[in-house]
Amino acid sequence: MTDSMTTVPPLDAAVNAALADLQKRGVVEPDALFLLGTGVGMLGSQLKSPMRLPLGKLAGTPAAWREVLLFSGVIGTLSVWIVEDAPGPPEQGLAEPLGEPAWTRGFPVWLAAAAGASVCVHTAAGQSLPEEDGRVIRPGSIALVSDHVNFSGRTPLLGLGESKLGPLFPDQSRLHNEDLRKAALRRGKKLGVPLGEAIAACSPYPALETPAERRFWSRAGADVAVQGLATPLHASAHAGLQVLSLVAVTDSGTGMQDVGELVAQADKLAPAIEELLVALAPDIKKVARSLTIEE
Repeated sequence: MTDSMTTVPPLDAAVNAALADLQKRGVVEPDALFLLGTGVGMLGSQLKSPMRLPLGKLAGTPAAWREVLLFSGVIGTLSVWIVEDAPGPPEQGLAEPLGEPAWTRGFPVWLAAAAGASVCVHTAAGQSLPEEDGRVIRPGSIALVSDHVNFSGRTPLLGLGESKLGPLFPDQSRLHNEDLRKAALRRGKKLGVPLGEAIAACSPYPALETPAERRFWSRAGADVAVQGLATPLHASAHAGLQVLSLVAVTDSGTGMQDVGELVAQADKLAPAIEELLVALAPDIKKVARSLTIEE
């Protein structure tokens, strides 16, 4: 009979099984995970010594991620994994199936951390939240998240009290890496990419927000609203990864909203995000190395 005290928690068991499978396949150990909701495009073609692997080929992978591809390789000297942040079928969107454990949506974050990553670069699309004084993060720009407020009511950390992959109460006070944001601002200026720092409201989904919600989040200090952002941020904090979060600002968050138009606007910014991430590779490598030394 198995002693309940020695039972491996479900997240840990899934990560351990997938990690062992990755090692058998010779997949590169990552310095960083690129978890990309916006800007995947041709980034995989930039990799040296590339490998492409459906996550469904790995033992332990949750059902939601089995159709998602893992790209691994090197950009400059930076070892990276690239995963599209799109678990589950497209028609499902961000909605979780009934009975799915909360941690499922953050699975690639924990897997990358267990494999050696110390940085998570996340991209997403979001909407600007106008301030009462008229200040606004301009649509068509890329916001670098300096902090966040979770209004979504969701977290992937539910039920992880026995997990050995992170602490019960992960510290988020230093989650968003300042050195990476400074490097992004510097690189972006040289590339002509419109960038600015912002506080993100992790908004609920799948419904688009109301005008009252946008006003409330703005008054609470947020500059942009991003659906689904709480999951990668909370998972990264628990896994011990530092984060660079980039948000493609699609519109001013006023008036009628059309999902198709928002997606089209995000797609327009994808090439700039890809170019910026490639340029940032040496900076990410430097930060990843320093974090590894600290450990």
